[in-house]
Formats: sequence, structure tokens, C-alpha cells
Amino acid sequence: MVEKDILARLELFEGLSGPVLTAIAAFSEEKAFGPGGVIFSPELSSNLIYLLLEGSVRLTVFSSPLPEPVTVAVLETPGQAFGFSAAVGQGHHNTSAEAVTKVKVVAIDGQLFLDYLERDPETGFKVMRRVARVISRRLDAVRRLLLHTIIDYEAPAGATPEN
Repeated sequence: MVEKDILARLELFEGLSGPVLTAIAAFSEEKAFGPGGVIFSPELSSNLIYLLLEGSVRLTVFSSPLPEPVTVAVLETPGQAFGFSAAVGQGHHNTSAEAVTKVKVVAIDGQLFLDYLERDPETGFKVMRRVARVISRRLDAVRRLLLHTIIDYEAPAGATPEN
């Protein structure tokens, strides 16, 4: 179980009442990963949502025509959330999360979290709006990465970028 004061400092839960934080803390735990540790991957089912407490996490996606994974984000700011598949009921990830440095996270049981949010719709709405903002920012970053990749791919060999 995670201390509710730790949850209160995280963006996803800022401003939520003490009883709400206590309830969420009951199905949350702290986990640690060493550098290179796999937090989750598409090959592993997962029912956990993660919130970064310390360290650096690389999110990558494997694209079939490329031999190496593509980094879509590096999370370094405490409170950043990742692994939302459990929050939307998928149970599997389309990305991988790997610890770049020593990492400490809050891991929240996704099904218990969803069940709680359904029982408390006011809190559920607040939290899911925040989840939607995080997902929107992440999708925007992926969109920008995709556009840069397309531009680089379509540029003639030897071309120099213009200002």
C-alpha cells in the first residue's frame, strides 16, 4: 500500500480528498526497477497503471519494417503516468516501458481502480479527464515523431533542411 500523501503529490490525483486517496492507496504499491528493467511490454499481460516517482523510463514501440524499437517518449518528471491499457480495459500494452535509470513507481491495480471510479463517478470523471489529457499529450508527441520520420524519409538524399 502506498501512503496517500505520495498519491496527493501526483498530477493524476492532485486535489482529491483524503478518503479518495486512502481508497486508491489501498490497491496501489511502490515498485522499483533497475536500469534496463522491463516494466511492461506487449508480450506480457498487465493490469497495472504506473506513476513515475523517480528515475527515467523509456517508452518504445516496435514497428515491423524497422529492426530496432522506436522511442516515443522518455519520462523523467515525477508524477508522469504510463501504462494506461489497464485503465481502458485492454489488459495488454502496444508499447514497452524500460527503466533507463534506477526507477521507482506507484503501480495501481487497473481493475480495482476502474471499479472504484465507477462507484464514485464525480472522482472518476475528474481522474479520467486527467488520464485523457495525458494520453492526448502522448499521442501528440507520437504524431510529431511520425511527421518528422515521414519528412526525413521523403527528403532526397543529400538534401539539407531549410529554416
